[in-house]
Amino acid sequence: MGTDTAIFLTMILGLALPQFEAQTLDGQTHTGELIELSADRATFGTAQGSTTLETENILSIAAKEPVEQSEKPPVVVELTDGSVIFAGNYIASEGRARITLANGESVESPISAVHSVRFHGGELQAEQWTRLTGTKADSDLLVIRADETLDSHKGVIQNVTQDTVGFDLDGEILPVKRTKVYGFVYRHGDGDEPPPAICRITDATGSRWAARIVGLEGALQWETPTGLTVSQPLESVVRVDFSSGKVVYLSDMNPDSMNWTPFFGTKRRMQSLQQFYAPKFDRGFDSEVLSLDGVQYRKGLALNARTELVYRLPEGFSRFRAVVGIDDAVRPGGRARLLIRGDDRVLLETDVSGKEPPQSLELDVAGVRRLTILVDYGNELGAGDRILICNARIVK
Repeated sequence: MGTDTAIFLTMILGLALPQFEAQTLDGQTHTGELIELSADRATFGTAQGSTTLETENILSIAAKEPVEQSEKPPVVVELTDGSVIFAGNYIASEGRARITLANGESVESPISAVHSVRFHGGELQAEQWTRLTGTKADSDLLVIRADETLDSHKGVIQNVTQDTVGFDLDGEILPVKRTKVYGFVYRHGDGDEPPPAICRITDATGSRWAARIVGLEGALQWETPTGLTVSQPLESVVRVDFSSGKVVYLSDMNPDSMNWTPFFGTKRRMQSLQQFYAPKFDRGFDSEVLSLDGVQYRKGLALNARTELVYRLPEGFSRFRAVVGIDDAVRPGGRARLLIRGDDRVLLETDVSGKEPPQSLELDVAGVRRLTILVDYGNELGAGDRILICNARIVK
């Protein structure tokens, strides 16, 4: 179906397609009905016509209005390509797995494409589970719930039914009741890596799918790098993320150096003070969130004066973007001096005050190899000189 035909049919049939917003590498936003999507391009329709964008220039496509969140199903399936699926059920036998999605439909996968399956949640146990699944093992791992702790056992996962998980322990196959099983991890060798994903899709259940093929024929359709074929209506799509390799957040990078200097210098710096005033990454000074003028951010840096960070930038990135302001915890107080250099060139020098709204930064870093960020003391003698640099990132 051509783009013009799709627009025409939408108009004469009175179809109300959900609105999406595309964020592009150059910082622009395009809004409209998503009427075409492929690995190469996306087309948005409006009353004035259509706009087609190349996906290589798109960072993300997200639903303009909040998507009604589905209740998260109880089973979490993680694939070897990084997909995380919230599922209603998981059954496996003879090398094949059947994953029941939230809408009742099922997708099939070879067990070789499944990394782990978790049947239960819980904050205390989730941390233990993360440690277990991140450890490379020489066998499958069966994880059993024991009060508030998890016990793991090495062996081979066999058939998984509605009621039991077959577990081969030293040649004896034990039918372990699923009610006792927290989850299990399949051992995988160092074989071929799955093909790379072109994007990652988030749906209304919170599932995050890696996709190597994507298309739009009434519903959004995609194929994961491990071969699962999925189809969901656009109303269930929260976000299609094309940013991999195009954007890097500073909070995900290791600085070449970081240094904090007290307002009143001493010959010998106390280690406890150094730790207290050290930079915070992806969290605020006093809380788990970064908050600027009432807006919360998931990514960013929290820096006390006088802090200097130096980053070595990878090649190919051209812009530095961020939102900068004084931490909400001390506003309207607080004042600091922000200096950003690219190699030996000053890119920005400005005062940041808690009495003023946050500033959006857009700096040219093309060809820059070393990016230096200095938060210096303002005129309030070090009181409240706490800057948040939210969504600090470099983009191609």
